[in-house]
Amino acid sequence: MKLPMSFAIRGGLLLLTLAGAGCKTHTTVVPLKHGYEEVSHPYHTLIDEPAPPRISFQYRGTNNVVTPIWPSLYGVNDIIHGELAIFVAEKAALDPARITHPRLFAVRSPELPLDITDEVLWRWSHANGKSFPKTLEKLAMVTPEERNDGIELRLDFWPQGSWSAEREDWPEQGSLQLDWRQIDEIMGRVKTKGVIEKDLRWHSAYIGEQF
Repeated sequence: MKLPMSFAIRGGLLLLTLAGAGCKTHTTVVPLKHGYEEVSHPYHTLIDEPAPPRISFQYRGTNNVVTPIWPSLYGVNDIIHGELAIFVAEKAALDPARITHPRLFAVRSPELPLDITDEVLWRWSHANGKSFPKTLEKLAMVTPEERNDGIELRLDFWPQGSWSAEREDWPEQGSLQLDWRQIDEIMGRVKTKGVIEKDLRWHSAYIGEQF
């Protein structure tokens, strides 16, 4: 038995719409500590395998008002220390635009998040006798871990390319230990020297430092 033409057309249009636009499932809110929350945003299509959910970061005040902090995290653990949160976010690069890189942020919500990546890398490069611009260029990932009354930052660097004629004297990994006083000092420097910016991809406001 043939289906009525109008039904077949509507059904085909519905499938094309779902396949092209994808199908969003319900979000899941995961409370952390001191009002901070992670929100999982699953996404799937009818054609491809579902991509990993996007994880956003937000703050819920005692009045139940939610303040968005960043739309997409990089998949490493957040550090919550009282009102302070340390997290790694996807942030768009200037060139090519919209390609994201991991950046280390600190926030005391509802204040704007602070991009403290460059301050951290400057300290590491200074302590290890490395070029600061080269450190910025070679950073692949930063992973914070709460340790020794502060945080330890594991820095992963891009490996030396096989095309290079000479092997560069650069480690695959590095680390930097910061106590809470040093973190407050870094945040203060970014607040003083930084300017309010908006991410090119997510359009989220933050304070970034101009080196």
